[in-house]
Amino acid sequence: MLDAILSVLILGAMMSAIYALVAIGFTMIFGVGGVLNLAHGGLIMIGAYSFLVVTSSSVFGSITVPTALGFVIAIVVTALASYLLYGGLVRHIEDNIVITFLSTVMIALLLTELVHHQFGASPRTLLPIVDGSLNLEWAGTRINHMYILGFIVSWISIGLLWYYVSRTDEGRSILASSMSERGAQLTGVDLVSVKSRTWLIAGALAGIAGVFLGTLQTTSPSMWLNPLAIAFIIVVIGGIGSIKGSVVAAYFIGYLEQFTLEFLGTGYQGIFSLVVLVAVLLLRPEGLFGREFAHE
Repeated sequence: MLDAILSVLILGAMMSAIYALVAIGFTMIFGVGGVLNLAHGGLIMIGAYSFLVVTSSSVFGSITVPTALGFVIAIVVTALASYLLYGGLVRHIEDNIVITFLSTVMIALLLTELVHHQFGASPRTLLPIVDGSLNLEWAGTRINHMYILGFIVSWISIGLLWYYVSRTDEGRSILASSMSERGAQLTGVDLVSVKSRTWLIAGALAGIAGVFLGTLQTTSPSMWLNPLAIAFIIVVIGGIGSIKGSVVAAYFIGYLEQFTLEFLGTGYQGIFSLVVLVAVLLLRPEGLFGREFAHE
């Protein structure tokens, strides 16, 4: 029993850090622009398949790059895809919430069909950035080095984002815009630039998460559905627009899911997260760290 508990604590911390990346990008876009971006899941898939394309010899024959470089390329490609999605589509329709919501859904479905057509429906295996695993005899478990790397990279990314948002003028403009668009404009903030940077950052975080999720789980055209659902649950529980809330809720949901998998089995995965979501919506609909936004 003690070994199982220790395994939950360790693996839960690893997966929660990756979930936090997905949720933070999702909540930043909503916080700044009020856009519920369901194409965010598609960006996760782009990250995983970009990594697959540049590192796997089964895609372009002998043309491959080292996995570390492939990781960087995947992040850049996903960030640019997110940036172009905002500049090429969302920017022009974001005033209409319903049209924007439906458009992001259609983009996610379109990306799924394109990936399905190009790579097929069969799950693919990504090459790990680091091989091997760490044997924790005292905990009775082994941890894949990719889990450890994912934890480290996730927290470095969260730390850099916190520094950027709280310590730089450009970052503070993102925070100001999330609180009040009118107030930000009155202080000279360029909202289009702020929103573009927000989408770029969210895309980079999705790319990081996509590579780790694709390596630790599976890479397939439908791989984005579960992470997006988890991100939505995390964002609602933590408070839509709150980065701190997303981190706290990511760890709560991550540990809850790991506990369920360890002690109840895969058949119950997700059920308790939905129960918590319903409870939060009924008892505290603004979330744990929710706040009011004034965009007018």
